[in-house]
Amino acid sequence: MEVVKYCHICGSSSFETHIVSKDFSVSKEDFTIVKCKGCNFHFTNPRPSVKELAKYYISDHYISHNNTSKNLFEKTYQLVRKITIRTKYNLVSDFFKSGRILDIGCGTGDFLHKCNKKNWKTKGIEPSAVARKQAVENHNLDVEESTDLRKLNGEFDIITMWHVLEHVTELNNTVSEIRKLLSADGKAIIAVPNLESFDSYYYKKFWAAYDLPIHLYHFSKTSITKLFEKHGFSLKKTKGMKFDSFYVSMLSEEHKTGNKNFLKSIIIGSISNFFGIFTKRGFSSTIYVFEKTK
Repeated sequence: MEVVKYCHICGSSSFETHIVSKDFSVSKEDFTIVKCKGCNFHFTNPRPSVKELAKYYISDHYISHNNTSKNLFEKTYQLVRKITIRTKYNLVSDFFKSGRILDIGCGTGDFLHKCNKKNWKTKGIEPSAVARKQAVENHNLDVEESTDLRKLNGEFDIITMWHVLEHVTELNNTVSEIRKLLSADGKAIIAVPNLESFDSYYYKKFWAAYDLPIHLYHFSKTSITKLFEKHGFSLKKTKGMKFDSFYVSMLSEEHKTGNKNFLKSIIIGSISNFFGIFTKRGFSSTIYVFEKTK
């Protein structure tokens, strides 16, 4: 395990425990999330080393890296994924009708495939061999394994990370390299779980979006905005991911009770979305659109 000595955003070395939860998917080990006393940024500490992290991804529960539909939950997930792909593309097209797009952590490539069909020039990065193989074989996409953004050439009009930023080990370097790769008017579109959502508050240590230990960081609107401002970005737009509240609630119920409790999950997810719409808590997950500070 590695101990993080300084806050990734403000550099403070003063932390306090936010919550102790566990890896519900693989190891069942306990992990601690701390809060920086300087800027309130939350992150997993201590955390697995880069070499250790790989073993925590080996789980049948990690269905975002496959397209299986073996049961009702997976079939529902795949249906919702099709809807969200369309929503993601519509968001991208609000800014550009075509251009170059980079999807970091592109998974099985469904989103990039949608962009390809709309005449975008696409590039993907996906470290998972299983997901990368599907992206290449099913959609004939240009997808690389290396997550080292310094190896990429040229500029991109759009760079997306759909629930990926919370996984990267080099947080500041990643955001810095994203800025270098964006065109002058380019947009970075980042989706992450929201630490301040109602479902986070309700489920506490059972909240599935903590996803320990593979989620290294746990963002609020304030903390992710501070991070990107630090690297020369300004926040242009936010958009709630309403389906995530139901998905996360189902997994959280399973963590808490051993059963997904579909009806209760729908109720809690609906309440969470209500809070997302009418309060400052925000949604279970949020999409942030950043642009270079003028």
